[in-house]
Amino acid sequence: MILVNGIPTGITMLDEIIAEVKEMNLTSEQQIKETLLKKVKVYNYISKGAEEMYAKAIVAEYKRLLALKKR
Repeated sequence: MILVNGIPTGITMLDEIIAEVKEMNLTSEQQIKETLLKKVKVYNYISKGAEEMYAKAIVAEYKRLLALKKR
């Protein structure tokens, strides 16, 4: 579960998507954000109006997990 606009939200396949995007070695935060959102939308419905909120939450989780793995 991640917090999307302060609401706990389950994202199907998120761990797998994060691992896949990490392996792509993208350098631009914009590329990472767009790729994560695109892949998440394959398994989860996200309305147009909520895309930015989801993208922020997903990128935050991506960064959190990367930081944990560096320890």
